[in-house]
Amino acid sequence: MQIPANRFVARLAAVASVMVFGALAAGVAEAATEKSVQTEAEWIKFDAENNTITVKVKKPGRGDAAKALTRNKEAVFAVKPEGSVLTRTTVSINGKKAELTDIPEGKTVNVYWRPDETDPTIHRARKVDVILSDEELDEMYGTD
Repeated sequence: MQIPANRFVARLAAVASVMVFGALAAGVAEAATEKSVQTEAEWIKFDAENNTITVKVKKPGRGDAAKALTRNKEAVFAVKPEGSVLTRTTVSINGKKAELTDIPEGKTVNVYWRPDETDPTIHRARKVDVILSDEELDEMYGTD
């Protein structure tokens, strides 16, 4: 009667594998559906040595994570300036690709970020969009 025992062990292993894989897939799906926080801020600086950006928060954003930021106070975000588009911090100025070093001090930006998975006190910036002023837009496109 060795065959039934082997079948039982094989089925048990298959069920366990499905359960483990399902739990992992659920964790990945949960992380993928977690939305980024959008924070409007004034650009202060990019620190290439420490891979951080510093901004002065204008509007912290929505959600529990945004409660870590305070209006009119400086905030530091971790960035990844290089790598795959899926992993690096992307930057755009008027919808065009740019670099963190292209953003002048004092510009209004939207920082899209999430708390770090291992340390929620670290804010990881995924994207930085520079907001152009009305005057800059008029200069680029003319006035109506």
